[in-house]
Amino acid sequence: MLYTGNMRRFCFCLVVLALFSCTRVDERDLAVRDYPVAEDAVPDPVPRPMTVPPAAILRAGEFPLWFQFTDEGPLHIERIEDAIYSAALIPWPHAAHARFTLARNGDFLMAVNRYGFVRMSPWHEPGQAPLRNSGRSSRGVGMYNVPGGELWRLYTVGAFVRPGPDGNPMALLYRNNWFLDQGIPPPPHSLWTFDEYSASPRAVSIPPLDAFAPEEGWDLDVLRKGGSGYWYYRASRRNAAQQEIVMLRTDSLEREGDRTTLSDFHNAARPEPLSAAPSSLREMLAVVLARGDFGSAIVVSPGFQSYRRFAAGSGGSPVHVFYSTTGVPGGAFLLATDPEGSAVYVSGTSRAGRGFSLPALPEGFVYTGIGMARDTVFATWEEQVGFSIGAAGFVAIRPVELE
Repeated sequence: MLYTGNMRRFCFCLVVLALFSCTRVDERDLAVRDYPVAEDAVPDPVPRPMTVPPAAILRAGEFPLWFQFTDEGPLHIERIEDAIYSAALIPWPHAAHARFTLARNGDFLMAVNRYGFVRMSPWHEPGQAPLRNSGRSSRGVGMYNVPGGELWRLYTVGAFVRPGPDGNPMALLYRNNWFLDQGIPPPPHSLWTFDEYSASPRAVSIPPLDAFAPEEGWDLDVLRKGGSGYWYYRASRRNAAQQEIVMLRTDSLEREGDRTTLSDFHNAARPEPLSAAPSSLREMLAVVLARGDFGSAIVVSPGFQSYRRFAAGSGGSPVHVFYSTTGVPGGAFLLATDPEGSAVYVSGTSRAGRGFSLPALPEGFVYTGIGMARDTVFATWEEQVGFSIGAAGFVAIRPVELE
């Protein structure tokens, strides 16, 4: 594994700078390395105004930065072992974990179940323009927490999508009573988003979905984009006699959907054939899939409106992939990991994979996703037993294999 040695030397090799203090970081703490850059290839002439400061500036070094999700947001822990007994195992719809991830313009985004949003963005000193595709390490990655408060703790995140090419990401909240019947009403609003100026999520109105009003008992529990390009969504309503379920699809979330069959709705959730992937991604996925027995590739990319899943074989575990078309000389790169943390980096120039290992996890823990903001890799993890989740969070690292 990459990460060995005494973890108590942690503070000598990485810096977590909370902006609520006046601490300044010496220039000697800023390593200059040639990492792939997961962001736009065009410069920003002026800094984007940020009215909400980051909760922390992350500078991963020789050792990993561990975070666990709590009711108050991501909590820094010194070692992954510190999280083993920190939460009771509960059914996944009611557990705090990174339910979905997205990528957008250099940001790595997480919709955290029972909490809200977490955004990782390249950070720059106030008053300076952001570094964009400079080929050098950034001045850190800002962690922005957007908590949803008590409302979010009642519901499950059912989707995380970005409908427009440059639109804000949206999370779908729904009432999940499959495991626990809590007797709560549908959420007052189904869709929630945030932006650079938001300290908390705000409700979003989309007319086709608004037609299923919560006050009439409707609960939207699915919103996804199928390989055909259609958006699929499902609404259910309970009454004293039976449960009413409606499944629809539309080619645009600006237009009312048409009812679809159960078979079509289920088929839309199946993995796409590998041939449907963009050619560059398809070639790099072939490198990854040749390294193990994988059943599917779950891909997050700035170019995708939600995660996309591609068929990789008839069985085996999933491989989690982050794919970007900018940031390296070849114009594209890919990061992938299996649940055990066996990872690979594939660049657009060589098409050769460089294997590396994510930090070791305790027994019963698995990696559930991977992404990148600037020169820092983020991998989400969970403690899993059947349908239940205990501790969950993410780790931030800067693998030497990416230099």
